[in-house]
Amino acid sequence: MNMEQLKEFVCLEVRKRDLESELKGVGARIDDLEQALVPQFLSDGVASMKVDGRTVYIAQDIHASPLKDRAEVIAALKRSELGQYVSENYNTQSLRAFVREVAADVRLQCQQQDRLFNEEEIRAALPSPLGDALKISFVHSLRSRKA
Repeated sequence: MNMEQLKEFVCLEVRKRDLESELKGVGARIDDLEQALVPQFLSDGVASMKVDGRTVYIAQDIHASPLKDRAEVIAALKRSELGQYVSENYNTQSLRAFVREVAADVRLQCQQQDRLFNEEEIRAALPSPLGDALKISFVHSLRSRKA
């Protein structure tokens, strides 16, 4: 048995656990700061800022979830022309992708017609009765990239 390799393995395992623990703490602190900063970006109307060689920006994600329960969404998908999203359940990732596609079209239409792009505009554009079964939410988060 090569004891040097075994000692190096143990040392790296300990270091890995320490780094994972530190990373968990850093992630929690980032989450806390994001919760404090996103409302500031939104209320100040700031889309992005450059800080220390990085561009920090607001990223908008769109989530679709049941207004009441999943069964209502399943029934709505079956009644509409979107039956491919249903098995015994429905594929939340595929449905989310579909809602994002609709949202992209709605965003463009709202820009062209100088209307406010919001959650209700997206719901109204969804096929009936799906729009009545889904709650559409804008979720904002902070991201950064090299400036």
